[in-house]
This record gives sequence, structure tokens and C-alpha cells, in this order.
Amino acid sequence: MRKITVFIYLIIIIFFLIGSVSAETDQSEQTMVSALYFQTDIREALNDLVLQSGVNIIADDTVQGLVTLDLENVPLEKALKMILLSGGYSFRRFDDYYLVSMADPRSPAFQHMAESRNIKLKYITTSEARDLLPAFYDPFLRSSEERNSITITATPAIIEEFIEEVNKIDSPPEQIQIQFVVTEISSDLVKEYGADLFDYLREEIVGSDGLIYNNESVELSWYGSSDRILTNLKALEKREDLEIKADPRLIVQNRGTGTLFIGEEQVIILEPEDASARLERVEVGVALEVSPRIIGKDEIELNISPSISHFTEEMDQRLRIRRSEITSVIHTQDKETLVMAGMTIENRRDNIRKVPILGDIPLIRWFFRQDRKEDSERELLMFITTEIINPAE
Repeated sequence: MRKITVFIYLIIIIFFLIGSVSAETDQSEQTMVSALYFQTDIREALNDLVLQSGVNIIADDTVQGLVTLDLENVPLEKALKMILLSGGYSFRRFDDYYLVSMADPRSPAFQHMAESRNIKLKYITTSEARDLLPAFYDPFLRSSEERNSITITATPAIIEEFIEEVNKIDSPPEQIQIQFVVTEISSDLVKEYGADLFDYLREEIVGSDGLIYNNESVELSWYGSSDRILTNLKALEKREDLEIKADPRLIVQNRGTGTLFIGEEQVIILEPEDASARLERVEVGVALEVSPRIIGKDEIELNISPSISHFTEEMDQRLRIRRSEITSVIHTQDKETLVMAGMTIENRRDNIRKVPILGDIPLIRWFFRQDRKEDSERELLMFITTEIINPAE
């Protein structure tokens, strides 16, 4: 029984000691001060706070200036912030006293005031961060491009403010989802409608009121669901008015560049006159390079460069590659569909019919062979839908 009583007394004493330490630790925070200063020397004002609170405040030689302030029942640390604010001074609390100094690496007391913190950047580089952050932080910073991190050596208050600034700029970049629907219109449809082709598409794809045609830039624009356009395009495909070659989606970072290739890679044999034959891989199809840039809340600038390449057979029976390229800068709205036109696939082919052997004999071969050139054209239309994606949401 006596052992239990002694144990209980020990527990009570321990709790009492812990409470005493906590009370001493929070004394400065609980201490309230009141004072009226008019053009008072800052060092004198700090001495007055020492007398009222009983907490030592040590100021180094850099602290000077005047202060005018009316304090009434203000916590000690808040009073310190208000007095030191006008002179740009900082303070740091230690066990039972405060150290006041200029927050400047050249200050003699700075090594006692400051601590270091390393911050690893996720989405931007150190050079970008240094350019975007206020110049006030420059004297406190050291950066490593290799590790993509910044080390700040400053007072705790400045460090916390700095971390908040970094979090504002080191955020995931916005992205743009781009859906392409690449189609080829039949040559018969092009011949039938000619210059009225876009009027036909406006009626067939989205209705007369939904599609806007800009004759100067050869662009169509549609504000609405891209699914509706794709559905109607598939209906036209069943009627063989057009052919959908591909409908891929591409996600590109804001101000980044994305590439897309729709086609095939073939191996051809090159036979130069002055060198030995060699194999070379050639891509034929539709290639796209797009660089989106968000220039407003819902506005996007697209720098797009499509190119078309295809094989064509010439008279000498050799395969040749025809390539068409254009570059355009398009301004579009979020979730808007544009139709880009103006690229034509021309296929020129020499069709030769002849009687074997006789059709190759000079002078008389023209009586035994028939040469005919066949030209065909297909119009390429690209339906482009853009949508802004914010990773933070």
C-alpha cells in the first residue's frame, strides 16, 4: 500500500513539473503589453517591453530608428512584430529570450537568427523559380540545377513565407487534350460540290446553325460536342462520301509540342547512279506537329503543321514520294471543334497497256501499246477539338 502511495505522489510531481515548464514556455505568448510610443527610439521601446513582460530581448548593433505606436493589451510577440516592422527587422525566440537583428546575411547576428531549409522543385526548374520569385529572397538562396532544388538560409518567418511563394508557382502545368479526326473526301464529292463543299458539310455534319465557315483561313468552327460531329462523319462514311482515316487523341502540355503520325513505315531500295544500292525506311501517311498555348481563360492558340506523304508511280516505273505540308496558327476556344482543309492528295499514274515484246520495239511500238495518264485527287479534312485539362482540379 505504501508503494502505491509513493508511486501516485511521483506521478503528481511529474505532472506538476511538466506544467511548470509549459507555463514558462508559453509565458511570452500569454504576456500582454500596453504602451504608447511617439517618435520613440526602437531600442528604448524594446527595453520597455522587457520591463513589462520580464522576458529578455537582445538587439544587435544594426537595430536603430524611431517608432510611433499605440499598444493596448497586445501579446508580446505581436508587439515585437509591430515595432520591428517599419525597420525591416526580424526576431527569433530562443529558450527564455528573444534575439532581434536585421534579416541580412551581412548582419553579425544573422548566423544565430537563421536556419536552412532545402526545397525540391517538382514542376519547374530552379532558374524558372528564381526568375518568378521576388528579388527580396535572392540573398538567402542557393540553388542546384542538377538536383533541381533550392536551399534557403533565413529566419523561420522568412522561410515559411518563401515556401508559400514556391508552392504558388511550382504547380502542375495545364494540359490540352487534342482530338483529331482525319478524313478524306471522295473526289466525286469534291467535283460535285466544288466551292460549295463547305456548305454541304455544314448541313450534313452539324446543321446550318452550328458551323461557322471562314473562307479566308479555310477553317470551319463548331461550338459543341465533338461526339456529334464524329457520329455524323461515320454516317457519311457509310454513304462512301468520305473515309475516316483515324481519330486519335493527344495530350500536350501547355506551351509544349506534340507529334502524331498516322500511316505506315516502308522500306525502299535506293539505287544512286554513283553509289551502291541501300535500304532506307520511309514513313508515308499523315504527320502532325502541334504546339498549343493557353492565352486566356478559355482561349487556345494552336500552332499546327500537318504534312501528307504518299507513293506515286511515275513513267519510269519507279516509286516516288509526294509530300504536301502546311503550317497554320489557329485560335480556338476550349471544347471547340475546328475543321482544317486545304490539303489535297494528288495521285498521278501512267497506265501502260502493251503487247508483250512488240510494245517495246522502237518505231513500231506505238502500234502495239497504249499510254494513258490517270490523275485523281482526294481532299483531306482534319476535325480538331481542343479541351483544357487542369491537373490541380
